[in-house]
Amino acid sequence: MRKNIFKKSFLVILIGALVVSCVIENGKLPQNVKPLCDLTDKDFATWFKSGEVTENGEVTPANSVDFIHDNNCDFYKWSERMFLWMTSKDDSAGDLVFQSPEFYTVTPKNSNQQRDLIPNKPGQLLRAIANVDKTGKIVSEEGQATDDVLMDANGNLIYYISMVNDVYAEFLNAVNQKKMSGATFPTTKAEKDSIFNFAKQNGVVLKNPNALAIEIKTSWIVAESLENREDFIIIDATIPVYKKQNDKLWLIKGERKVKLALVGMHIVGSANGHPEMIWATFEHKRNAPNAAYQYLTTDGKTETVLADEKGDWLLNANLKDSTNISHMVFASDSIKAKKGHTISPSNTLRTKPWGSAVDVKPNAEDASPAASNSEIIAINNAIISKLKGNDVRKNYIFIGATWTDSGAAPNGYSYNPKVDSLRVAGVAIGTSQLANSTMETYKQHGDKYNAQGTCFFCHSHEEGLEPGDLSHVFDALLKGLPTPNSTTIAIVEERKKK
Repeated sequence: MRKNIFKKSFLVILIGALVVSCVIENGKLPQNVKPLCDLTDKDFATWFKSGEVTENGEVTPANSVDFIHDNNCDFYKWSERMFLWMTSKDDSAGDLVFQSPEFYTVTPKNSNQQRDLIPNKPGQLLRAIANVDKTGKIVSEEGQATDDVLMDANGNLIYYISMVNDVYAEFLNAVNQKKMSGATFPTTKAEKDSIFNFAKQNGVVLKNPNALAIEIKTSWIVAESLENREDFIIIDATIPVYKKQNDKLWLIKGERKVKLALVGMHIVGSANGHPEMIWATFEHKRNAPNAAYQYLTTDGKTETVLADEKGDWLLNANLKDSTNISHMVFASDSIKAKKGHTISPSNTLRTKPWGSAVDVKPNAEDASPAASNSEIIAINNAIISKLKGNDVRKNYIFIGATWTDSGAAPNGYSYNPKVDSLRVAGVAIGTSQLANSTMETYKQHGDKYNAQGTCFFCHSHEEGLEPGDLSHVFDALLKGLPTPNSTTIAIVEERKKK
């Protein structure tokens, strides 16, 4: 990471705009942002099941089946509503929505490269990436997508839980039984109805008629390590226990029950017109410091927020050494230090705080990175200001969301107005340089534009729209299902050759 992102000389003079620098208090958002993405009190109330905004009240999911968008803000509102819904308490189940029977926990791959779905049940502990496969061996995926392992500043591990909703699970079953083609994730009412009817024929009643396929990944820290637990969403869960062989090797030696605090969430869901899915991410406000960024004020001026130089951060103990360098990886049944390192915390910096590079606008709709950042900051301010009382969800920040133009198959690259080949329908738009400090910690690519700095760089395959082209869990889950007949085996194997 270049040191100049910490310097106050970061200020840039934009044509026709006065640039002012400021420092924002730890975890706070600029309040004088231009309201480019806003929400009325009346509309926000309709998100709640009761029709009234209540403290920690139950929110209903965004309507993915009839999703209509006029601008980026509609995608951002979809994302915010989905987060509030999943982190609501489900009154009928007694747990949070993502803990309810509407969701399934996705297991890590076993020795046969298969994944399984564990139905969530009231009172059942979620398993934070530690499961026993059919051979009796404990398998785990402590690392992120890059196999890196993340610790907080005090040496506490970050754990992960992946889940899918019931529509995703029944779609998977229908594809496995050749009742649906599985060419893309469902996006239409007709496809939704087919999934609901298939489930009903098998004795399963799907709960939300407006929901389509949803996949989430969550990141957690042991709550007992936190001083301010009341500021976090807390669940009971099971995590691995490690035996520390030395400062370069830890081995899994069983499991234990703990309370976990939510620090991050990816939300990925199909919607009308978007089989490539909408990819959104959220973080706790205390996760990591920001590099410098710009936004538009209410009077249209461009303001620069300087890089955070102080504060109490979960993932950073030394803001002058925020190099985002991984120290260790997960391998089989152990955590191993990388060459030249020990198993120890690194210092994390969010290099693109709102999913936009400092030097290239992230999509065709916004005139500048500052305009894009303003949309994200504005919708955050709108939601946080409208939540009542001590609603714990006030402490979580929407970082951004990305998708492709008209639902085109992603090509793995981000929008760039300066390059003809990066203005096509398949490039990522919205906040197209998106990353989560707890899940893409070491894949943030710095503060400047990177063509591969998009979620779709990893979640695209040969510019296809098949579920297995986009999702890292779909094919492994399909492989883990009982095979109805030999014909299905041939279909699955053929898809894997593509």
